[in-house]
Amino acid sequence: MKDRKNDNPVLVIADDFTGANDAGVTFARRGSRVDVVLDADYQSDGQAAVCILNSDSRALAAAEAYARVFSLLNSALAQRPAGWLVKKMDSTLRGNPGAEAEAMMKAANRQIAFVAPAFPSAGRTLRAGLCRVHQALLTETEFASDPKTPVPSADIREIFGATSNTPCISIDLETLRAGKLSERVAHLSGPVMVMIDGEHDGDLDRVVEAASRMSSPPLLIGSAGLCDALARRFMPHPRARLLAVVGSMSEMTQRQIACLRQRADVRHVFITIDDALNDRPERYQTQIVDALRQGEHCIVHTTASRDDRHQVDALCGQWQLSRGELGERICAFLGALTRRVVSEEAPGALYLSGGDVALAASRALGASGFRITGSVAQCVPWGHFLGSAWQMPVMTKAGGFGDETTLLKVLHFIEENVSV
Repeated sequence: MKDRKNDNPVLVIADDFTGANDAGVTFARRGSRVDVVLDADYQSDGQAAVCILNSDSRALAAAEAYARVFSLLNSALAQRPAGWLVKKMDSTLRGNPGAEAEAMMKAANRQIAFVAPAFPSAGRTLRAGLCRVHQALLTETEFASDPKTPVPSADIREIFGATSNTPCISIDLETLRAGKLSERVAHLSGPVMVMIDGEHDGDLDRVVEAASRMSSPPLLIGSAGLCDALARRFMPHPRARLLAVVGSMSEMTQRQIACLRQRADVRHVFITIDDALNDRPERYQTQIVDALRQGEHCIVHTTASRDDRHQVDALCGQWQLSRGELGERICAFLGALTRRVVSEEAPGALYLSGGDVALAASRALGASGFRITGSVAQCVPWGHFLGSAWQMPVMTKAGGFGDETTLLKVLHFIEENVSV
């Protein structure tokens, strides 16, 4: 993928190497050059849109961590400007986030810091200032007894207050989602840290949006989730978008779809059976095309819940169709809808789940065969149609195959390997 420069250079300081890589991956997927720096003497060539410095300070005493981060940032700012300055912290609050955030505010003369540690796609959320991991309070998880950096509290205010004297205020989800974050911080005089709750990717997008409206950019403090939101906001370069057409009603397929619910760059389009059987594709075509044009992945499916599979007999009776006839009608509709969408706004790749749907879409696109290139996530063959004008990658999956992360892995594969 070609490197794309950006007018909003990003400088990140992370407290360990793997965290530094986590902070940069979404920027890289969007085509930006991302350099992760391990040596404090490294001299940047200024070409990377995102520079991430590893302070390797998570297990240090707070005072030592402060001194290392302060020195590291001073040196970095002497080499290159930072449009956006980020303190990447651990999503489970390990290390010295308060001391390191305070050091960065002092070194860069940033009076306001937005602290949003939630990482929803990894199950880390923050409500009422309390960190949870997959719904469990942080202090009830293994991170509380981490052998190197145990976490003594789930309260972010206590964690930051233990190593920082900077005043803080809290922003709850209701305030954030009402779009009032900018209003709440407009008249603050720093230094002050703004602790912000978050449970979904959209919450982090709101944090970045509010930060972008400020006359003086705040220091952003958060986990990889906040870095992902910054990448979505300021690195919106063209990338491959996946159109997934899912006809399978298997429980595993529904779990795979549900795994993507918290991704802000995925749009779900649910098709009612009535519209499918009455051949009403227009509004769905409009929704799907809009999603692709907005740079979003799009998941098209006809099953709203696991219970839908138990309503098939009732649908057959209502429409006076056999099970086979019902399935054929729905698949034909999905195939034709796929053809209509592709002819108007081509995605970067096509994912077809359910054997009958895959065949219907193949025929609708004029394919005479399928050339297999490889597989994704162990159970998703991918390749290209033979005899079809559609020559972008195509992936197929049997309904019950894989685990709940399979579709997420497909998205990652597309983002990393398919050029636009």
